[in-house]
Amino acid sequence: MARSKMKLEYIRNNASRRSTLRKRSRGILKKVEEISVLCGTDACGIIYSPDEDAPQVWPQPLDARRILTEFNNLPELERTRKMTNHLAYMQERLNNLTEKVVKSENANNQVEVRAMLYEGYSGSDFAELSAHEVWAVGNALDELMSKVFEKMRVMSMNLSAQAQTGGGVAVGPGAAPAIPEVGPSTPAVMGDFVAVGPGAAPAIPEVGPSTLAMMSDLGSSSDGGDSDEDD
Repeated sequence: MARSKMKLEYIRNNASRRSTLRKRSRGILKKVEEISVLCGTDACGIIYSPDEDAPQVWPQPLDARRILTEFNNLPELERTRKMTNHLAYMQERLNNLTEKVVKSENANNQVEVRAMLYEGYSGSDFAELSAHEVWAVGNALDELMSKVFEKMRVMSMNLSAQAQTGGGVAVGPGAAPAIPEVGPSTPAVMGDFVAVGPGAAPAIPEVGPSTLAMMSDLGSSSDGGDSDEDD
């Protein structure tokens, strides 16, 4: 059966308080001994009790005095680097809890602003919002629009770079259409026709004498083929 967690507060019953002090003191000194043996380091523990004349000490008083003397001879910076007291410990815990509370409040505010934005997208006129909430929604919209415009700017720069290097066709306001180069892989019809390449718009040939002659020859061939089939 698991032992119930003890509430951390001052024990007002005298007999219970003395019993707890005696048991906890033995446990603490035992932990000090275990640390010294397992880790091979100098350690000592001194516990004063209001009901006893002499304090409880581990190890022997002479060894404990030696360890304390060596500790006091250390430079002040090294001696106090990891030292703490009850006030400093409670202040550190208070700062950590305050930081967590601030983070939670910021997260909750962001969720509330998103909910109000969704209501606006759904057709709400924000009539029930306070002035502070309206300002929060406006700031959120400004931030969102800034991100959208920045994304559009980056995309426009990428498309312009591709158009300048011939890697694609520029798309966007003010972008000049890319003109493909005629090469071995580009089919080209010379004369009255315009070269056609990858990415180029379909070209409409100009009607000229050579074009009419070509169309006349094609028509004659077609008629001749039909007459042969009739025969």
